[in-house]
Amino acid sequence: MLYHRWFIALLALFGFASGVASGAEVIRLRVLTSIPPLYCWTANVAGPLATVENLLPADVSPHDYQFRPRDLKRIGAADVIVLNGLGLEDWFARAIRADSKDAKKKVVRIADGLPEAVLVRHLPTIEVGAGKGTTSAHDHTHDHDDAGGQANPHLWLDPQIARHGVSNILHALQTADPANAAGYAMNATAYLAKLDVLDAEIRAETTTIRGRPVVTFHDAFPYFCRRYGLDLVGIIEEVPGTDPSPRYLAALLKVVRAKGVKVLFTEPSSNPRLAKRLADDLGIAVAELDVLETGALTPTSYEDGMRRNLAVLRQALR
Repeated sequence: MLYHRWFIALLALFGFASGVASGAEVIRLRVLTSIPPLYCWTANVAGPLATVENLLPADVSPHDYQFRPRDLKRIGAADVIVLNGLGLEDWFARAIRADSKDAKKKVVRIADGLPEAVLVRHLPTIEVGAGKGTTSAHDHTHDHDDAGGQANPHLWLDPQIARHGVSNILHALQTADPANAAGYAMNATAYLAKLDVLDAEIRAETTTIRGRPVVTFHDAFPYFCRRYGLDLVGIIEEVPGTDPSPRYLAALLKVVRAKGVKVLFTEPSSNPRLAKRLADDLGIAVAELDVLETGALTPTSYEDGMRRNLAVLRQALR
């Protein structure tokens, strides 16, 4: 009898050890994200408990992405899909609807649950003509099916809104994988602390440039500017990838001169030709701010990118 008990115990021990060593028994939650900031947030909440992938390559913007039929396979394999919402990834949303397993998907959007007051809807305008109305520097819009109206989708550039996004991700992962709920919660708490440090750092470092007028390449920075007290007075490109009209540019130049703008901000994926020509005409500088729609798919990429932008702003607006 004693021998029999020891034999069973040894079988159990070796069976358990074999499973742990090979890893064959471990089936992790599969999570698919749309853009690098969401990948970064999700990877931090997931830690080693889930497998996180980004649908887009690191160097491709969601504005430029051409959906591929083979992407349906990755969507079909995902247990959770993390989107920004506010129309940023309409092509992704259509693909999810086309997936026959859509009913089983847990789709979480960063924008879900944000109060209406948080969403930027009324953006800076630029006067055109003498008292003949206004034209918006942000006339181009995405299709904001999720928002019930036209709201700017670039939520991730505000670290406080990032906290909301992390909470949405946490809830989605816990719902899809309740066995690891406590682990996800612990990871999320640690990452939220890092976002608080990031926010405090940016807030402290922008104190001396608060209120400075800013012109960005396209309408990506209203949430950031509102959070840290910068005065977003205009954008260069009304419609992404399309040169603005001469009338619009004349109005923009008028605002730049009137507001005392000292620098025009381009983006890594944009052609800086127009901004440099305008800056030369105005006798001001050009600098580059990263919208973070592309970039490294690493757990620290969001914080790294925000700190790079902070360094650019300090240098350009000092």
